[in-house]
Amino acid sequence: MGKTTSINLVGRDEFEVIMEVFARCTDDYMFLFDLDKDEYIISEQILDKFDLPGNHFFHAGAVLQNVIYPEDMPELAEDLDKLKSGKSEEHNLEYRWVDREGKIVWISCRGVVIQDSTQEQKTTILIGRITEIGSKRKADNVTGLFAERQLILDFEKFKKDGKYQNGVLLRIGVDNFKEINERYGMETGDAVLKMIAQCMELVRGENDRCYRLDGDEFVLLMEGKDTQKAREHYHTIRILIEEQRKAQGYQNFYTISAGVVGFSYEQTDFERLHSYSEFALSMAKKKGKNCSYVHTKEDYDAYLKSIKIQEKLRYAVNHGFHGFEVYYQPIVSAETGEIVGAEALLRFSSREYGMLSPGLFIPILEESGLIIPVGEWVYQTAMRQSMTWQKLLPGFRININLSFIQICKSDVVSGIMKSIDELGIDPSTVLFEFTESGMISYDDSVQRLLDVLNENQVKIALDDFGTGYSSLAYLQNLRVNLLKLDRGFTSKAVVNDFNYNLIGYIVDMAHTIGMKVCFEGIETEEELEKLKKLEPDYIQGFYFGRPVDRDSFYHGHLEKFE
Repeated sequence: MGKTTSINLVGRDEFEVIMEVFARCTDDYMFLFDLDKDEYIISEQILDKFDLPGNHFFHAGAVLQNVIYPEDMPELAEDLDKLKSGKSEEHNLEYRWVDREGKIVWISCRGVVIQDSTQEQKTTILIGRITEIGSKRKADNVTGLFAERQLILDFEKFKKDGKYQNGVLLRIGVDNFKEINERYGMETGDAVLKMIAQCMELVRGENDRCYRLDGDEFVLLMEGKDTQKAREHYHTIRILIEEQRKAQGYQNFYTISAGVVGFSYEQTDFERLHSYSEFALSMAKKKGKNCSYVHTKEDYDAYLKSIKIQEKLRYAVNHGFHGFEVYYQPIVSAETGEIVGAEALLRFSSREYGMLSPGLFIPILEESGLIIPVGEWVYQTAMRQSMTWQKLLPGFRININLSFIQICKSDVVSGIMKSIDELGIDPSTVLFEFTESGMISYDDSVQRLLDVLNENQVKIALDDFGTGYSSLAYLQNLRVNLLKLDRGFTSKAVVNDFNYNLIGYIVDMAHTIGMKVCFEGIETEEELEKLKKLEPDYIQGFYFGRPVDRDSFYHGHLEKFE
């Protein structure tokens, strides 16, 4: 321990003048704390923010307790005792004060101890400065938690000193937080964040630390590698939040989701950990929100692959839709067994991945919004091809799938009608298919599309009927022309009497209200013969042909009409 400096200080009044001069040059608060006399002098501008009796007061220990966050007082008292006893000559702490509005403010307090020899009896004086570190993003003044900058510093420190080999990061996000701010105001939003922070502090372990990231996200950094314990902490936080909301009379409603990442300090850098936790939280939200998800390498690799695929898809869209192709599957008359049309189905292939499954790339198109330009290209390509085949088979009908992303996020109805007019195709030979789940939750944009298509004699089909809600009450209001029953439904009817009779009732009901029915997924002659007895109008499936490119479709189904 070095020897405490002894100097001749100027008088207290002169020191206050010096502090005010410094106040004009910095946002920090300069202070002098006479530890023996319990006398405190600080820059006057601090009074604008904190409830102190003045910038010069005695009984400093008691006065400062009114502004220092209670949980941080023991640590500060211990440090001041070391300074007074001579065990330490430097003060360097980060802790919390509470401002006039009751908000927590993180501060950094640094100073050195000197001996004032101007007094008759030497006194121990601490001179230094106080900085609000919340403004530097090491701490968050809304919740009182450390901020992301401090999380990075702590992670690097733990990684360097080897104190912990493994850790678990629990990342929590508020579901639909933007709606809380918009509906109830920013003050309510801040109250929600404070409540979550308090609940996290209640569940954290002795060596765990809580942080608030930007916006509505939080992190609990835990020691060890028990990801299940992190999920249990998340569950406990949810319960505590619900109890608080109940006590407040359910003034607002919100849920939280969480991503959990177990990691090794030696093998993981912060940037990678941040990406893992961001992905884990997004997965929890994709799984329906109000739940937790534990990061796995397999899912993350699939996510990275989806990003690469999205880049390929975007490149293709911007280069003449190279790699995209429309395949066609025949639709036949159940009565005659003759082909009456085809369903247009989108396919995509690339040099790196080959032919991709539609179940993989179509959701990526929808999430990225690329389904809008691609969907337009599909219906224009399919209608143009259908017109060519109508020269061989008059009345040939083309079925085209529409995504609800196209409907809700673009003016697809104008694009469809413009293409029909410019191509000169008979609108009655064009049919657009919608999925059942989307139909049930339709909005004004969906209703407008349905109205325009009906008014212009364009046909409408409800695809995959029987896989969703299977509600019949809304069908007539939507004026659907065709019901398509999914293979998952029809295949059961072949071996199950109940499902067989149920499908029979559906066919009868549809015919009663003027709708036609198509059975999808027919693969064998046995299925065909049994299901034909239920008198559907159309049949589609591998038994008649798989989806193929236009040339193969022509040679396999239409060449005979030349």
